[in-house]
Amino acid sequence: MKAPARSRASAWLLLVAIVGASAIIWALVPTSSKRRNADPEGETSEATPTSPSAQADLSQLRRAIEVLSRSHADLASSDRRGAMNDLLSQGDAPTRLTMLLEAAAADPSAPDKDPLWPALVQGLAAIWQGDSITSGMDLMFTESRPRARDAVVSSFAKLALERSGELTPAQQQKLTEYFIDLHGRLPAFQKREVEMAARKIGGNDVADLLQGKSPDNLEIHREYNQALEENQKRVAAQ
Repeated sequence: MKAPARSRASAWLLLVAIVGASAIIWALVPTSSKRRNADPEGETSEATPTSPSAQADLSQLRRAIEVLSRSHADLASSDRRGAMNDLLSQGDAPTRLTMLLEAAAADPSAPDKDPLWPALVQGLAAIWQGDSITSGMDLMFTESRPRARDAVVSSFAKLALERSGELTPAQQQKLTEYFIDLHGRLPAFQKREVEMAARKIGGNDVADLLQGKSPDNLEIHREYNQALEENQKRVAAQ
């Protein structure tokens, strides 16, 4: 992975200070940036002034957060859509993740009533690639801000439904277990999408259990009974 430009590294550190990004988000920053910042004898971001373009980008992101943190009579207003687009347009994944989670947490809109919620969820889902899928899953538990946590959960449900082929067997297993653990405490609007996602990556029995079906009615139980019945018929025919 290429090391980011000095101006981007400086802007990223300032963004981290502003929003208090969690350790798991910081872990997604390129290791070359961390190495520079940790080396007292090497280049440090404090010694590198933020470029005018980085300052302008930071100001734009802060304005976007402010717009989304206010109550709006029209949730589909151009101001809100423009603010969300500003956050989604960030090319640097750690910055985009931090900003989207901050916006999700600050927004007072109910997710199931917010027309921008699908765009937020899609933006988060697009961040999860390769190894970041595994580390990102933990945000479903470590993110303490309810609305931001819900956005992360929905983003992984979307990933499971639309890009399940990108998940390794270990990632599928981990995500299925997380969906099972989280299901009971999710808002009603999320339970259905998590059940659908669990069915896609974990199978029908997992989803059926989440929906409250009796273990006696699970697919694996029916298949067992059918196989047992067919075996008994063969033995009786001999």
